[in-house]
Amino acid sequence: MAEQTEQHEHRADWPPLEEQLAEARAIPGSAFEKFIRLNQDFELLRHGESRRDTIGIPPWLRVYWRKQHPDESHAPAGPAGDYPESLNRTQEWMQLNQELLPDPETWLRASEHKRRGKHHGN
Repeated sequence: MAEQTEQHEHRADWPPLEEQLAEARAIPGSAFEKFIRLNQDFELLRHGESRRDTIGIPPWLRVYWRKQHPDESHAPAGPAGDYPESLNRTQEWMQLNQELLPDPETWLRASEHKRRGKHHGN
């Protein structure tokens, strides 16, 4: 029960999905919108990450990166979040190429990837 409460509190610290979609300028029905919807597992993020931090990477892209790198540091997030700078370019590309071509299924399948091991927020 305590773990469920902690996950709910962590989720409540992030913008609602509709706000994230609007901020990303996601076109309704696009592969980009689906990608954002598939990456809402905020419990994968590390302690110290929040909507008010200075990392500058949207939560849905952080979640995607954590799904792809489950063995990365469990240490609390630093001011830059310790994410690769290339994520900024990835975000720009997705916003310009909302169908995620040439292979949107690769992005979407990877987003459905189930994590192994412990949660980063614990």
